[in-house]
Amino acid sequence: MRRLAYAVLVLAVRGRRERGGDWGEAILAEFAETTGDREAVRWAAGGLRVMWHERRARRRELPRIVRIRRRVVLIVLIGLAVGLVVNRFVLTVGYVDNGSMETTYLIGDRYVVDLVAFRLTGVRRGDVVELNRPGTDRLLIKRVIGLPGDTVECRGGGVWLNGAPLDEPYLSPDPEYTRMEDCTATTVPPHQLYLLGDHRIVSEDSRKYGPVDEGALHGRVLLRL
Repeated sequence: MRRLAYAVLVLAVRGRRERGGDWGEAILAEFAETTGDREAVRWAAGGLRVMWHERRARRRELPRIVRIRRRVVLIVLIGLAVGLVVNRFVLTVGYVDNGSMETTYLIGDRYVVDLVAFRLTGVRRGDVVELNRPGTDRLLIKRVIGLPGDTVECRGGGVWLNGAPLDEPYLSPDPEYTRMEDCTATTVPPHQLYLLGDHRIVSEDSRKYGPVDEGALHGRVLLRL
């Protein structure tokens, strides 16, 4: 314990230098006179407090412009670190590179994706989600139509959910975007989702590759930028 306390005190006094300041070296010399672990730890703690106050005093002696620059650099570095964490683990921005979600999302649009909360709350019918296209690493956005246990069918130019026509106010009123061919009724298996694009004529979605595993979702789209 005494050796550890001494090592910590030396690091505080000298850092990477061969010798520290006068106050610090005096504290190290006095430490050498201590006996026993308890006394050594108390002396080291007192020495650390003295060194902390000494360093604060030295900082105050720096020119004001130097102190301001250091603070600005620190704030920028902290901001960058927080931004990287948020972008990697909490929120990110996506880019629309095809017309399968027109007219809700147009080619060239950017959108914000929630990477975390949707895993806790789950997704709901009508949510727009980002996912890896089955069999590729390409990211797509589609709309959740059917949840596990739902039966989805396309007939009469529209979508039927559990035997009733599905109200879809988010779709374009222009039939050139929403007209669709009939498709076989599909009951969504556990832990899967039935997804469609809003531009029903051009979208490749669950009508082609079937329900998608929930684990394929990358995030839930929150808003368009």
